Amino acid sequence: MKENVLRNVGLIMDGNGRWAQTQNKPRLEGHTQGIITMTSLIAHAFDKGVENIMCYGLSTENMSRPTTELSHIFDLMLDIYEKFVTMMTEKQASVVYVGNLDVLPGIVRASMQKAQNALNKFKGSGRTAYIGIAYGSRNEIVNAINTAIDSGERVTESSFLSSLDVPIDLDLIIRTGGERRLSNFMLYQSSYAELYFSDKFFPEFTGDDMDEAFDWYNNRKRRFGKI
Repeated sequence: MKENVLRNVGLIMDGNGRWAQTQNKPRLEGHTQGIITMTSLIAHAFDKGVENIMCYGLSTENMSRPTTELSHIFDLMLDIYEKFVTMMTEKQASVVYVGNLDVLPGIVRASMQKAQNALNKFKGSGRTAYIGIAYGSRNEIVNAINTAIDSGERVTESSFLSSLDVPIDLDLIIRTGGERRLSNFMLYQSSYAELYFSDKFFPEFTGDDMDEAFDWYNNRKRRFGKI
């Protein structure tokens, strides 16, 4: 069987808090392990030939979680900055943070911008990690529609895709944590994405587990509406 080309992957990182509970640890510890796992899996995906990976960090709905939990996540983003930029530099990959970033603390936005600037030299390398923070696909689509209205120009499917925060068609979406839904994740870009669901909580999802998802994808017969 001819292998499917896997370029663009979406990763819904679900189950950090529930993993911590199964380990008799505070929920916050789940997010600590989760961000370490995310960094490792981004590197693993690039090693396997993935060109773009979009990681669903925090949804717009997640922003209503307790302040202590959000503050912990923001602190983790600051703490892991050096390790993340070092890993991305080794992989010669750029990073783009997407979502309603204006709601984030100024120090977090500054750190994200610093990371993007440091990795901008790899923009043409063909490897990009998109990280959604305060991200919601419906909001992304509405913003793109309003941009088109303001421009006064008619849009095509391709021009509309290019106006989105994450302008790629996904080949595969992996969701951990046992849930079977998209949860407002890249609704336009996932039109023909293959959906892979794992019962493992995100902190315990390994590179080997990602390889299993990739192998499953390669064995799928992708018809795109055709016979």
